[in-house]
Amino acid sequence: MRRASIGILGLFCAIQGTAQTTAEPSKPKVIICDESAACVHEYISGRKYKMLVSDKVTVIVAVESVGKYSRADVYVANDGPTTIDVLPENFILAETLPKDKLLRPVDVGKAIRSAERQMAFANALTAIGANHAQRQTTTNTATRGAINAKSSDGTSAQGTYGEHSTSTISSPDYAAQARASETIQARSDAMANVASFASRTVLRSTSLTTGKTIRGYLVFERDKKAKWANFGGLIGGTVYMFQLDVSGQ
Repeated sequence: MRRASIGILGLFCAIQGTAQTTAEPSKPKVIICDESAACVHEYISGRKYKMLVSDKVTVIVAVESVGKYSRADVYVANDGPTTIDVLPENFILAETLPKDKLLRPVDVGKAIRSAERQMAFANALTAIGANHAQRQTTTNTATRGAINAKSSDGTSAQGTYGEHSTSTISSPDYAAQARASETIQARSDAMANVASFASRTVLRSTSLTTGKTIRGYLVFERDKKAKWANFGGLIGGTVYMFQLDVSGQ
């Protein structure tokens, strides 16, 4: 199957560096979670999680698009008798349709800094808008009176007059500035929390002993035109390959 074979070759080349070797390396066992096969999957809160189990090692993944990046959440449980290594550099994301392309991993710190720059720009626009906001106060003034006139021949005349004027005074909208300040602070606090959480939950190199688990996420570059992709990792001598329909992301 084209989608599977290219992804496996990409794993061998990217992880083991076997593209240019004189001696034939020992190839790891490969198990594939095909989109149309009886691979275990489950939807949770709108996200599709896929699971593979081999030699009492369970691997669960979910891949989704986040802006200009692709995020892969990984969970590994070791119920086998031996210790296994889970290494971030042993995972790849490879586009397979409409073209073959290995999507490069992205440093999480770089992704966070990019988000922080976007937030800083949004905060600047919010502050500029608030600083230019004006509060207008309109005052209406009405003047009314009566006039009585009497001539020397004894005739008289009466009349009334009225005048209406409107004045508008513009002043800085301090309420808008206060709301903008609160928005900027809330946005900055949220970003700090996200950055802290992202730094804590990124997948890190770990040796899993029997009965231990690990979870974390990886970030890769994204191709918006991709329709199919393979996400895979080499864990304990086995390649776990997940075929993904990414056309709707």
